[in-house]
Amino acid sequence: MSKKWLNWQTTILRPVSYEGLGLHTGKLSCVTMLPASQDTGVCFERCDLSEPQIVPATVANIGGSLRATDLECNGVSVRTVEHIMAAISWSGIDNIIVRLEGEELPLGDGSAFTYVRLLEEAGLRDLSARRRSVKVECPVWTTRGDSHLIALPYEGTRVTFLFLRKGSHLEPEYSSSEYLDIEVTPEVFREEIAPARTIGFQWELETIQEQGLALGATLEQAAIVGKDGYIGMTRFPNEACRHKALDLLGDIAILGQVLGHFIGIGSGHSMNHELVRLISRDLEIKRGV
Repeated sequence: MSKKWLNWQTTILRPVSYEGLGLHTGKLSCVTMLPASQDTGVCFERCDLSEPQIVPATVANIGGSLRATDLECNGVSVRTVEHIMAAISWSGIDNIIVRLEGEELPLGDGSAFTYVRLLEEAGLRDLSARRRSVKVECPVWTTRGDSHLIALPYEGTRVTFLFLRKGSHLEPEYSSSEYLDIEVTPEVFREEIAPARTIGFQWELETIQEQGLALGATLEQAAIVGKDGYIGMTRFPNEACRHKALDLLGDIAILGQVLGHFIGIGSGHSMNHELVRLISRDLEIKRGV
């Protein structure tokens, strides 16, 4: 990671677009990423409404957390932002407008890699303002039953994750687990985390689709976990665990560029959001807000 990448705010050089189905709605949407000025941050723009509405990616705008991360501002929502947020953050981009024709971001290949490649195509441009990274200053954590999520001070970004592979409701015991401990850099993110696809459990698919979720995913876009392991080909032996790390990095990216060691055990989006709020609260206390 170069000093230049660390020191200066950036945006993209040119607009790029992509069209596809949303993971949960199954509806076609088109996303166009546009350059933005310094200190803009990441802002989503719903342009499919009667009047365009801006939804900034901020802690205050975190909305739903049911199997995804949604943002909401003034009654307008943008669904399933975690993959594009992770791609933006780990492509070294601080300021960008994400213009969306539709309610939900396109799923792409089920991972963040579709967006990583789009951002590589868009290119990177330095701005004149200094980058302001966020550091985890003291340990914070959240826990729910067997699931835990911790953030520790760390000079860099590191993710340690234990994915607990539960059985079906008929056989609820843990059948096996996956483990990942990785120092995250832009290069590591691109090669080792971004390509990991979204997770699906074979015994849940019918139920969650009846709930109006996962209507846009195919077997090629998901790592499907069955009773005895994965069904079909995987990109990594521990693809589910890596995708959990991807989701965590995407949710944390709502804070900006974050330095810390994040340790998760069976955690998911709602706990990620709780941890983000805890880190944000500590920053506000430090600043005297």
